[in-house]
Amino acid sequence: AGIVSNIMVIVVSATAIGSFIIPSYDMGTAIRMLRFPMMLLAVMFGSVGIMIGAMTLIAHLISLESLGTPYASPLAPFRFADMKDSFIRFPLWKMITRPKSVRTIQSNRQGKPKR
Repeated sequence: AGIVSNIMVIVVSATAIGSFIIPSYDMGTAIRMLRFPMMLLAVMFGSVGIMIGAMTLIAHLISLESLGTPYASPLAPFRFADMKDSFIRFPLWKMITRPKSVRTIQSNRQGKPKR
């Protein structure tokens, strides 16, 4: 009947199906609450609205802290030395020091790992 576009039906159905794969109930609720404002931005502004919503969400996540540690560390305050355990896990014998964003008294990890 032309009330909604074909792409809107696809986006709504993909988000509905995707909401069932989240294992945690609390996380699923948070994502469901974000889904509706993101859909409104997509309806009003199209792909630009989706980008604005995604950038706003990422900016909010970067600004969060948990127990004095940045939520997105080591990516948000980028430190190359702390990237050992982010995307590609280094061997344990190469990870001698703790990340700087953790702010511990002793910067060395416990024990001497085997090679």
